[in-house]
Amino acid sequence: MLQSVIVCDDSRFARQQLIRSLPAGLAREILTASHGEEALQLLRQGHGELLFLDLNMPGIDGYQVLEAIRNEQLNTLVIVVSGDIQSQAHQRILAMGAVAFLQKPLQQEQLVSALRQCGLLSQNTDYSEHSLRHSDEEKIGYEESLQEIVNIAMGQAARQLADLLNLFIHLPIPQVKLITTGQLHSKLYHWLEEDSNMVVSQGFVGSSIAGECLIHFLQQDISRIAPLLGFDDEVAEERQSLLIELASMLAGTLLLGLSDLLGLRFSRSHPSLIKPTESGQTSQETAQQALSVSLAYTIPSQQIQCTLLLLFTDASLSPLQRRLSLITE
Repeated sequence: MLQSVIVCDDSRFARQQLIRSLPAGLAREILTASHGEEALQLLRQGHGELLFLDLNMPGIDGYQVLEAIRNEQLNTLVIVVSGDIQSQAHQRILAMGAVAFLQKPLQQEQLVSALRQCGLLSQNTDYSEHSLRHSDEEKIGYEESLQEIVNIAMGQAARQLADLLNLFIHLPIPQVKLITTGQLHSKLYHWLEEDSNMVVSQGFVGSSIAGECLIHFLQQDISRIAPLLGFDDEVAEERQSLLIELASMLAGTLLLGLSDLLGLRFSRSHPSLIKPTESGQTSQETAQQALSVSLAYTIPSQQIQCTLLLLFTDASLSPLQRRLSLITE
């Protein structure tokens, strides 16, 4: 039995899920860290023979934690647990010293297999659920739950884009908040101030939950990504075709992953370009507020970024909260 295990993830929802999956006989103590610096402080104090590590976190991320562990020669085994399922991310963390990679949402059999491969489980290990400790015992709000499942779905979309371009995609931390109709219109107006910028919209609906995905491209990013996909940016028809195809892939994969995690199915409308004169005419027009989830896919090597805004209508909040509460129970 290990003395202590550290679970490091900025999502309290993810920490709870992982701790509940740990065999009770694995360690005498389960410690949690909500960011990379906190995990490193625990390791420097001699805690954590085993570290479960997320990759995408504010401040010091998982890659930086792995680098610090290697540079400081901290004595711990690292199992990465992440929604970033790009092959390059997998290869990168193994090269940096991680002993295993587990995909979110975490599956019990994958966790047990990884622990056995590391020689940390025997046939006599107690596989009952581990109790939660300290602040992780608190009830999780729907915003935290939504942020984590969008994070997982976002990773699935990023892998598809990374495979298409054969490039590494940097994933952000999704930002969840309520916005007013006026704030949404202001954002769209700002996005479309330049005629060369473009926004693609794709609506969705399912089980009393409805909304739309808005994907924003800057002209400079359009020009950089077009050659990677074999399009001519100088031809307007090809540029529009490129954007709609790319946006449909990102939004479609994100919504498919999200619907799977929520246990429902979304019907999706055809993606379409929003023109500057239509910047105030989204499906949220009659609502006083909407729940928004914003994120930006970045390709560092090409200096490319596209922003995705996931919107849920005001009427969707109650059924969405009920779905999320089922996941966190």
